[in-house]
Amino acid sequence: MTGWQRFFMLLACCVIVMILWPQYDGAGLTFMLMAGLLWTCVIIMLSVLSGIFGIYKFEFLNRFVSILYLGALLASLLFYFPLPGGETPASRMQKGKWPTQEDVKKGMKRLTFNFDFVHRNVHRDANYINQKIDNASDAVGELKKSAKKTKEALDNLVE
Repeated sequence: MTGWQRFFMLLACCVIVMILWPQYDGAGLTFMLMAGLLWTCVIIMLSVLSGIFGIYKFEFLNRFVSILYLGALLASLLFYFPLPGGETPASRMQKGKWPTQEDVKKGMKRLTFNFDFVHRNVHRDANYINQKIDNASDAVGELKKSAKKTKEALDNLVE
């Protein structure tokens, strides 16, 4: 297994943990960032050591190192990922609280982004760019009406 494959395995494991246990808060996101940095350094170290000692030439040894890497990665994520109440995913599984289908749906929703570019237009009230700011458009309309009245009064006076 190459370093890139290990890196994508790291990303996949982090996303799976965040989907299965979506009850995390800011500490969970910080943990995932720090764990990602740590495991990226481990991947670099494994790649360098594999190149130095020629581990990549021995298929059995390379698979064994990759299995150890995956096991250590999953163990660190499951035993240290912070959830509310000082729990971890491993402690919840030991208590018999496995992720439900609702947890998976909530986790998927939490990791998706809502880009509503198709339905956004200038005339929608939900458009954040052209919203009325302190009824400024109403004030402009009233100013136009008063300017029109004064213009009519001036025109009448001139005639």
